[in-house]
Amino acid sequence: MVLIETAKYVSIKRISKLGALGEDLADEWLSSLGCSCARTPRNYPFADMIGAWNGKKYFIGVKARNEMQMGGHDYNESYNIVKISDPKRRVLEDQGRTEVDITRMLWEEVRSLAAKHDATPAWVTVSVLPKKGIYSAYFGEVPDNYPNRSIRMTLDARRNYSPRIENVRDARITPDLLNTAHGQ
Repeated sequence: MVLIETAKYVSIKRISKLGALGEDLADEWLSSLGCSCARTPRNYPFADMIGAWNGKKYFIGVKARNEMQMGGHDYNESYNIVKISDPKRRVLEDQGRTEVDITRMLWEEVRSLAAKHDATPAWVTVSVLPKKGIYSAYFGEVPDNYPNRSIRMTLDARRNYSPRIENVRDARITPDLLNTAHGQ
């Protein structure tokens, strides 16, 4: 039991470190492109920052993930960008809501929050390769009527994202960020 709790703690610590680093890297990258970024309070719904860029304001959710799945053989092909807790999802399902309905409701909520900031919903994904100490980052606006809760991160999908920055070496990307069974 103690071993399981320790492993869970290490995993949560790794995930928190990866998330904070992803936000820092996204902020630095967007700023280098001329985006004026302001961080939202911790645990703010959806958005980690609000940015103004090329005359447009963005409500930006940042998601950082290992580029490869646990084991290192397959790519993480999508990153969840908008989430709902299991208990809330179950209540909506008990009310007869479908996955499509729930996804639409989530994006309506994100758009409503963005509108309060006079901003367009957008995302930045940051993929890391901890063994190599490199990251890549991608930006996109959330299209109207977006049907998914995740961003496609296949190699083909990433080629279409602009702006993007790829294979940047950064000393903050360390092996402890690697996906493993025990967060090591």
